Amino acid sequence: MTMQARRRQEQALRSRIAQSCQTDLPERPAFVTGRDIAFVGLGPQIWLVMGEADTPAFHASFRSLVGGTASVSDQSGGYTVFRVGGSAIRDTLAKGVPIDLDGRAFNSGDAATTIVSHIGATIWRREDAPDGTACFEISLFRSLAHSFWH
Repeated sequence: MTMQARRRQEQALRSRIAQSCQTDLPERPAFVTGRDIAFVGLGPQIWLVMGEADTPAFHASFRSLVGGTASVSDQSGGYTVFRVGGSAIRDTLAKGVPIDLDGRAFNSGDAATTIVSHIGATIWRREDAPDGTACFEISLFRSLAHSFWH
């Protein structure tokens, strides 16, 4: 889902999310997790919302939670999220991603909206894998998933 704070409702929205989801909404392009939910800051007062259970019940519950403070649009059928990692992941992504993904520049929790070989995407860095290698997630339109994978 995408969520956008309504005019003059950002603080009320942040308060509801903090209380119910046990996390603070990112104030910049960043990835945070809460209780069975994750948020990616996409822009000013706009977030990508992902639940552990992508079900109609989750969507209804979340809409009820933010009702009056945010507009929510179901994007679950429109996006694909790839989780990628490994010892050569930065070198692999450097072939198509025009941003610096080095650990000194793009830390765990950082996010960016960018392009990957001419495909619009949002990328965020997760916690490193147990072996210490970087782990990223990349969200893009489902219709472009095959082209991206290729």
